[in-house]
Amino acid sequence: MYPTDSVSAAHGIHSYTAKLIPFIPRYLVQKYSCQNDIVLDPFCGSGTTLLEARLKSRNAVGIDINPLAVLISESKTKSPDLDELSLAIQSVLKDIVEGDGRLQVDFPNIDYWFSKEAQDELSRIKFCVEKSKDNFSCDVYKFLLVSFSSIIRKSSYADPRMAKTYKSKVVLRRINSGWKPTPIAYFQEAVTKNFDRIQELAEATDGKSSLVRVFHGDAKQTSSILKNNGVEEIDLVLTSPPYINAQDYFRSYKLELWWLGLATPEEVRHLNRQAVGTERIGGVDCDCSRKGDGKLLRSLLGKIGDIDKRKSRIVFNYFESLRSILNDFNNVLKQGGFLCLVTGNNTICGTNIPTYKILMREAEKRGFELVEMLNDEIRNRSLPPGRKHKGGIIREEWITVFQKTERWNGS
Repeated sequence: MYPTDSVSAAHGIHSYTAKLIPFIPRYLVQKYSCQNDIVLDPFCGSGTTLLEARLKSRNAVGIDINPLAVLISESKTKSPDLDELSLAIQSVLKDIVEGDGRLQVDFPNIDYWFSKEAQDELSRIKFCVEKSKDNFSCDVYKFLLVSFSSIIRKSSYADPRMAKTYKSKVVLRRINSGWKPTPIAYFQEAVTKNFDRIQELAEATDGKSSLVRVFHGDAKQTSSILKNNGVEEIDLVLTSPPYINAQDYFRSYKLELWWLGLATPEEVRHLNRQAVGTERIGGVDCDCSRKGDGKLLRSLLGKIGDIDKRKSRIVFNYFESLRSILNDFNNVLKQGGFLCLVTGNNTICGTNIPTYKILMREAEKRGFELVEMLNDEIRNRSLPPGRKHKGGIIREEWITVFQKTERWNGS
């Protein structure tokens, strides 16, 4: 079904939970946009859509509320000067081994997550990476920072198999048996592999003039973010909104955020409250319905509310956010442009939420016409077999493609 060309190893520059399978945006970008068009992903995550757009000679704009996602997306889609990058890697690795500088980092329970030896090595790496900012370009610095971020989980006591950050019995057994992480060795391996990935990307995009821009922000503010940055009109919106309470991205990457200095613990909590699909809510006793809700959503909210009013409010807030975002999509898309949504269906309180069906109705109300619908089985969710999850296991994704046929007037 999906085209298999333009495969890029740059997708592996940094792990990220719940990533899109590259074949999906590759197929959609190729079918619903043209060379030099502008592709927007306002939930860009680690930049899968943005990279595939660049490989297909499209311009791309990404937005994400997670500053780590913005950093990964920027690094994954840029092609810094390879000679400068090689020189920077050699310089930083030499400085780490021969120098004695350290940049101390402190955050809640750091000793619970990292051994003293690991903290010392990570502090040495962080010092040398930050020092490189004065001697090399911004793109090179971000490459080094992302490579550093990619080894933080591996250097900790957190279970690397799990999307969420916590110690498992497997990790505890490794600790008790004398295992010790070696961050400097991990970093040396990471920069070497990531250099090869960036080199391959540079070769794959040689001569292509496509531009990628990534902004830190809330998808609910898409129109204003684009306007403030001089982006007038979009040809294709291609995105996968977060699932309802299925993944806490900030909890999953809190160690990276703290070590990189991208967000304090309080800032992480604030961002989590803003995120679409968040469980951090207020007003649980408010009426979870609105006049414009379809019969299907009202019925689902009622069933869930009979069991758990708080969960009903989470679902209500989720679709309220997506309604607002769909309004913005209509505003920023050119007439005749396409909207591609990749969504999964949650199970909340034993009730299946057919997200794609609800969003189809909302999109059609806002001047979008359905032109294609596909579904794809999810084979890898970065969760081990038997792992229970309150958001329900997402077994398949639905791909719905719409064309903008009229401008939404808000009525």
